[in-house]
Amino acid sequence: MSVINQMLKDLEKRPPESNSKSVQPSNNLLVYSPIKIAIISGFCVFLICFISFYVWQLVSENNALKADRASYKISKQASAQVMNRVATAEVNPTKESIADQVSIESHDQITQPVRPDKKAKVIAPKALGPLVTTASNDTNLNNSQHKKIAIDSGVKATPVVSNKVSQVTPVEKKKLAADKHNHSGVSSDHNHDVATPGKDFSNKMSVSRRQLSADELADQKLALAEKALAAKQINKAEKLLEDVVILKPSDSQTRKKLAALWFGRQAYQDAINILSQGIALNGQDSSLREMKARILIKLGKFTAALKTLKPLANLENEQYQVMLANTAQQAQKNKVAVEAYNMLIVMQPDQGRWQLGLAVLYDKNSQFTLASSAYKKALTKNDLSRSSENFIKQRIEVIGQ
Repeated sequence: MSVINQMLKDLEKRPPESNSKSVQPSNNLLVYSPIKIAIISGFCVFLICFISFYVWQLVSENNALKADRASYKISKQASAQVMNRVATAEVNPTKESIADQVSIESHDQITQPVRPDKKAKVIAPKALGPLVTTASNDTNLNNSQHKKIAIDSGVKATPVVSNKVSQVTPVEKKKLAADKHNHSGVSSDHNHDVATPGKDFSNKMSVSRRQLSADELADQKLALAEKALAAKQINKAEKLLEDVVILKPSDSQTRKKLAALWFGRQAYQDAINILSQGIALNGQDSSLREMKARILIKLGKFTAALKTLKPLANLENEQYQVMLANTAQQAQKNKVAVEAYNMLIVMQPDQGRWQLGLAVLYDKNSQFTLASSAYKKALTKNDLSRSSENFIKQRIEVIGQ
């Protein structure tokens, strides 16, 4: 035992070898997070669902489109057949057309594809009998009924062309026409009114364009301009009035409306120009001259305003002569003002205010004798106010005439 113990002690004291490696058992476990697994799984499921829904939607849309196209073609063909048959049966109920229609229907039914489980039905020629007999009664419709049917249906009455499908031979057609002629119950004088395959009793409407005259177009634009003014659309109204002035240069009322609009937005020169054009076309239009003179007075151009009014100095118009007299005084053209007052006195000799205006004008020009005479004539009129009479008396005393 001692030897063994000694060996064990020697082993313990011996240093460990450098190349020796201590191996320790270890368990390396790979741990995966459950959150990541859930996210990845959910994303995959969502992607699969989305792809499946997209594919299903494409397939359903494709099927719906095919169904719509098929139903559209079927409805179009059916409507065309119905319209043709209604036009032939109602508007043009002759034996020939009914026989052709029946033969066409029989041909359509015969030429339909035969299903394996069913046999094609062949229409016997006897089916033509009752239809033709019924058609003979329909030929008794008068002209008004045919026209009414054509108007209500809105379909043009055209004969049905069988294109080698009709089972009625030319001989049978002649027999049917002769039978209709003998049993129609309509006199020969009115047979031409009954609807036949060669005639068209549907109402016709022709549409033609007619170019408006300058006056009609101007009236139309003037009405639109009035509506634009009522709606306070000034720019639109100005453009329409410009067109009217171009179409009807002699329309002074439209020219004044346009000038008033331009004056309202302070386009004074444009208003003066358009009024000057109207005066050049019609120099005897006093309203254009008055409006132009007012604009010039607004701008302080009294000489130009007087020049505008002076050509009609002999016009017997109270408003025009008063404006001429006032404008002449502002332009310091007393002679023209005196002539205007004299014209007013000639027009209205019983008005004392014209004598008073003339007297004041003489008084300013130091023509006291003429002023005193005019003052005294003004006192003889009974239309002056008390203050005006007192003023006249004072001026007569001051003048001393």
